[in-house]
Amino acid sequence: MKTLFFDLASHEACIACVDDTSTVAFESVHARIGDHELLPMTEKVLASAGWSFEDLEGVACIVGPGGFTSLRVAATYANVLADQLCIPSAGIHLSELYNARVKSDTSEVKSEDVYWMHSTKKDQLFIQGGEWEVPTLISIDDLSSLNWMGELIPEHREKITADHVHLEPITDVLPGFLRAQKYDTQIVQPWYGRGW
Repeated sequence: MKTLFFDLASHEACIACVDDTSTVAFESVHARIGDHELLPMTEKVLASAGWSFEDLEGVACIVGPGGFTSLRVAATYANVLADQLCIPSAGIHLSELYNARVKSDTSEVKSEDVYWMHSTKKDQLFIQGGEWEVPTLISIDDLSSLNWMGELIPEHREKITADHVHLEPITDVLPGFLRAQKYDTQIVQPWYGRGW
């Protein structure tokens, strides 16, 4: 399945063309990409893959967490592409992609002992793992030393004494990860994690 994937909100923001076996084209983008830059950058990545919009069979994007505007732009862009190209879409939570990237050959840390974390405010972060089965907003004061992956501000990194877990390159995991997603015709919704 030829899929256009994009992440406009995380530290590793990107646009990629991915088929069932490989990441055919990949472009890192600045997380503060302007909406007027999105279409030209997408066209550039499609051209690098030798694809056109008509070749796409699915579209997938990161829906949260992230900046309010970045997530709205990503969801809107995914919905417009899916509608206009008559293809299915998938909205992906950033924690799912991080969980897929945990190195399976790392013997010192088991994947079930790794927590995904994402700073959201100076005194709050999202966490998923262990007792937090779904991404949950908690106070930084409720956190202890845990093996972690994700995106934390320096103040949060200082609070956590365990190591950051090594991750597989995103380009290596995207083909299998996107192949396993559930694509449908539902509207992709941004995830803010605060009931907005």
